[in-house]
Amino acid sequence: MKKSVLALALCLQPLSIAAAQLGDDVSALIEKAKAQYRVETDGSYIFRNEVQLLLQEKRAIQENGQQYIYLNKQLDKLLSLEAYTLKADGRKVVVAADQIKTQADPVSSNAPMFNDSEYKVIVFPDLDVGDRIYFKYSLQSQPMFPGYFGGTNLPAFHPYKEATIEYDMPDSLPLKSEVKGYVALPTTSEPGRKMYAWRYEAKPKDRIEAGSVDYVDYGDRLQTSTFKDYAALAQAYEQGARDKAKPNEKIIALAQELTQGVKAERDKALILADWVRKNIRYVAIYLGRGGVVPHAAEDILNNRYGDCKDHTTLLEALLAAVNIDSTTALISLGNSYRLPDVPVAFVFNHAITYVPSLDLYIDSTAEPVAAGFLNPNLQGKPTLLTRSGQIAHTPLTQQDETHSNMEVTVQNDGVAAVKGSKDVIGVFAEVDRVNFQITPENERAHMIENILMKNGLKGKGRYTLDLNPSSRDRQRFSYDATVENFVAFPGTVGLNAGTTLAGGLAATIGSYIAESTRTQPFPCAAFLVEEEANYSFPKGTKIVSLPKPLKLENNYFHYNASYQRQNQQVKIKRMLQLKATGRAVCTPADFKAMLPSIQAMWRDVKNQIVIEGK
Repeated sequence: MKKSVLALALCLQPLSIAAAQLGDDVSALIEKAKAQYRVETDGSYIFRNEVQLLLQEKRAIQENGQQYIYLNKQLDKLLSLEAYTLKADGRKVVVAADQIKTQADPVSSNAPMFNDSEYKVIVFPDLDVGDRIYFKYSLQSQPMFPGYFGGTNLPAFHPYKEATIEYDMPDSLPLKSEVKGYVALPTTSEPGRKMYAWRYEAKPKDRIEAGSVDYVDYGDRLQTSTFKDYAALAQAYEQGARDKAKPNEKIIALAQELTQGVKAERDKALILADWVRKNIRYVAIYLGRGGVVPHAAEDILNNRYGDCKDHTTLLEALLAAVNIDSTTALISLGNSYRLPDVPVAFVFNHAITYVPSLDLYIDSTAEPVAAGFLNPNLQGKPTLLTRSGQIAHTPLTQQDETHSNMEVTVQNDGVAAVKGSKDVIGVFAEVDRVNFQITPENERAHMIENILMKNGLKGKGRYTLDLNPSSRDRQRFSYDATVENFVAFPGTVGLNAGTTLAGGLAATIGSYIAESTRTQPFPCAAFLVEEEANYSFPKGTKIVSLPKPLKLENNYFHYNASYQRQNQQVKIKRMLQLKATGRAVCTPADFKAMLPSIQAMWRDVKNQIVIEGK
């Protein structure tokens, strides 16, 4: 029993590994998992799958008592299905026909996605600990890319006893593979065909660490493909997309209207990209081969909706209308940062736009991200440029800065007036602006109250946005609040030396201590955070002690924290710069080198100002 992905479906969420956070789930033992593919010259295949699973703990009944067979209604046909419960005493309880249900894809049943997917759900009867579930089925499948075959097999996060996978291929479609954790088996082949087979080594799998790259980047996997190279994969995509991005008169008129009077090519590209981002609603429609074939640009414009492929197609047409050449760039949307040695379509689950003359990537599906920036989880990733077939990379870094100021005035009764502002510069300026604007008014009214409550404080206030729609890379937020129980006077009190009302630098550092050690790669980042806070205490308050200043700088961090006392005031300044490493992914060795600095910074942000009040 393995997670198998055999068709490219762009614009989908990345593959997840169930129960992976805890490593192998021993509640069930996979005693047998045998997968067989017989592939024809046109890329179609018959898939046979046989699984037997031992339920070793009570919770395995709930988690494994239903098994799901995925089908694309236009491309797949279920040929046979056998299933039964094998009781601990040897009795066999056959799954009846009415215990095999048909269920719509949970994703497709909720907008904004519509597709042809469904599941055959096997509901096993009379299950108890010590029983086994057994099922065997075969299905016939048409290829997403005619004439090609390939996919990714990942082990389930359960212990295994026996697991094999076989590919029976025609000689005209030699199979390339990238393998980790699987052992090749000897085979015999029919005339005109070639058999490939592997056995899973069934080693225990470690817990997936918080914030690590996707399991497929470092874990056990069997990835296969009949594409000659990535250029051939790009060409196969272009065969379905090439003619869809031609601008008609309506598209040309729109592009010229939007860019009228604009001379710089980059400015034109950003204007058109922002228009698509704001006016073309994201709706994924995967009917038949729609997972890899976009709609025509004119239809997308008329409908005012489309998926990621449709966004790139319409934007390509708009750019062409003002003589700017562009191409679709296929990319991974999840936490995967590497391309397999063999050209596997599965690794690309998203499509964005690349403008070669500007060396500019644009993702117009990311509604909260302004044109000129990318969602941070797309930084430093390999892309496949479909027009040229070349492998390229998105930028490793982009502007990401936050500058905050906070004024805290404490009264004799411990009540505090808190005022502050936050300037967001770069990628998150538009993100934060959009998120604020889509927050319902009644939630905004209680935003400060909820922030205080999470920190054990009681109070009220308001959080406001300095609207500046002409700026895509700069935004200011302001807040003011009255906190009823900020200081518990009288007596000696330890007050957290915070430099912002919530989140900020302390939360950023906190995210790095989610793991005390790392054995798996994790994404690197680069950003700048500056925070300043000024505390004013009432007359008669004694400032007993302040934290010690901290300065550190190395290959990963530049950090500076200072504390100054003047009369009844304490001023705190903190600065954290996470440096670019020149790599998108950091290693466990990097984390080991980072850890002393992370721990020192964490101690600093948790420091206290000690005061004594009457």
